[in-house]
Amino acid sequence: MNKILVTGGSGLLGKYLKKYLHDAKYISSKDYDLTSEKSVIKLFESHRFNTVIHLAARVGGVHHNILEPVKYFEENILMNTLIIKHSYKNNVKNFLGVLSSCIYPNKVKKYPIKENLLFSGEPHKDLFSYSYSKRSMAVQIDSYNKRFKTKYNYIIPCNLYGEFDKFDAIQGHFVGALINKIIQAKKKNEKYIKLFGDGKPKRQFMHAQDLAKVISMIVKKNISESFNVATIENYSVKKIAKIALEVCDFKNAKIHFVKSMPNGQMRKDIDKKKLNKIFPNFNPILLKDGIREIYLKKMKEV
Repeated sequence: MNKILVTGGSGLLGKYLKKYLHDAKYISSKDYDLTSEKSVIKLFESHRFNTVIHLAARVGGVHHNILEPVKYFEENILMNTLIIKHSYKNNVKNFLGVLSSCIYPNKVKKYPIKENLLFSGEPHKDLFSYSYSKRSMAVQIDSYNKRFKTKYNYIIPCNLYGEFDKFDAIQGHFVGALINKIIQAKKKNEKYIKLFGDGKPKRQFMHAQDLAKVISMIVKKNISESFNVATIENYSVKKIAKIALEVCDFKNAKIHFVKSMPNGQMRKDIDKKKLNKIFPNFNPILLKDGIREIYLKKMKEV
C-alpha cells in the first residue's frame, strides 16, 4: 500500500487534492512546524511514508512578498531542506515538490518558457526571495537524485486560483483578490474597481483543482519526470479583469489602474508541451468558468 504524506494540506492546493487522494495523510502548520528539525523528525518517527507530496510554503501576493522578503526566503528554505532530507533518511521512494513559475528568469529570448531555461537568468526582483527559495528546491531535488540515485521530482505550475485561496488585497493572489474587489464594490454600490499596475503584464492562471488532478495522476502512474504544468490561456491583467467583470455580472464597471504600484514580472508564460506528452487528455477548466464558479460561491457567503 502506498502511504502518502501531503504537507500544506490545509492550503489552496491541499484542499483540492483531498478530492483525488482520499487516503493520504494531510498535515498543516497546526500539526507540525516544518521549519523545525525536531518537529520534522517527530513527523517521520510517528508515520512511515512511501510518497511525500510537498505543498507547504509561505505564499502570498507580490506586495506582501515585497514587505516580508526575509520570511518568505528563510521559512521556505528551512521547510524544503528538512522535508527532503528526512524523506530521504526515512527511505521515502517518491518525492514530489511543487514549485512556481516565478522561479524562471525575469526575461527570456523565446516564450513560452521551457523547463531547460530555469537557470538561464535571475527571477523578477519583486519576488526574488520567494523565487530563489523555490528555485533552490529544484537544486536540492536534483542534487539528491545525482548523489543518492533517488527518483525525486518536481512540477512547475503557472499561477493558481480557487475557492480556498486568500481573497484579501495584501496576502491574496490576483484572481482571488480581484473577485473580492468586485464583490466589495457591488456591496458599496461603487461602479469601479482598483488594480495595482498598468494592466499590461500577462499571466496564465490555472484552477487549483486542475493541478490537484495532475498531481494525483503523477502519483498513481508513478511518474518521475519534472515538468511545467500550465493552461494554454495567457492573458493580460487587464483582459483577466474584464473577463471577471463580465462573468461576475459587473461588466459596466470601470477599472482604475494604480500605475504608481509595481507590475511585477511582465511576462512568464510557461511551455506545456511536456505536460501534453505525459497527459495528452488533460483539459483544464477555462478561466471564465472557474472565476464564475468561485464568484457564485463567494456571493452566497455575503
